Amino acid sequence: MRLYSTEGERLYLNKAERARFLEASKDENREDRLFCEILHFTGARPSEVLELTPDRISMSEQSITFRTLKKRKQDRYGNQKLPEYRSVPVPSSLLDNIDLVFDLRRVQRIGKESHLPLFTKHRASMWRMVKKVMNRAGIKGKQATSKGLRHGFGIAMLSGEKPLPLHILAQLMGHSDTETTEIYTQAVGEEKRHLVMQAWD
Repeated sequence: MRLYSTEGERLYLNKAERARFLEASKDENREDRLFCEILHFTGARPSEVLELTPDRISMSEQSITFRTLKKRKQDRYGNQKLPEYRSVPVPSSLLDNIDLVFDLRRVQRIGKESHLPLFTKHRASMWRMVKKVMNRAGIKGKQATSKGLRHGFGIAMLSGEKPLPLHILAQLMGHSDTETTEIYTQAVGEEKRHLVMQAWD
């Protein structure tokens, strides 16, 4: 995993770009806007969001549970591994939006459709939609992708006044260990340097 291209281009969204992405998503239809919000607030991969079902969303715990993708399907002995899941705390406002768009509380109460995916569009369609929102937000370059948004989430969780411990961030992002997550600490230092340099402009 890299946060800079071989030419030194940034591959993650900074704080300002993440805010612009969220604002630009408001011009999309309700489902697409919500898809963008979930990407923004959870750091999940698009494929993980597309798998979301009502029974993996907890209104009481204010969290969303994702099946973690992109992990090895076999252990070092060649045995099939069981699916892995992770729970990500989210703002209550996001849960309210999910409820408004998908009538979540009613679906969970009835239970019949609670195992069916919320989103029905194809991954390629959502990828193009995210790219369109990035373009509308004025975000150009190699960071203007859903992966750039995911990396931006990781950096945001480490660069606040109370940064998350690495092992917790690793769990939220579905990393096998903190070695992968440590790469975000490099970008945090770079972001801080950029903010300091802005003060002299």
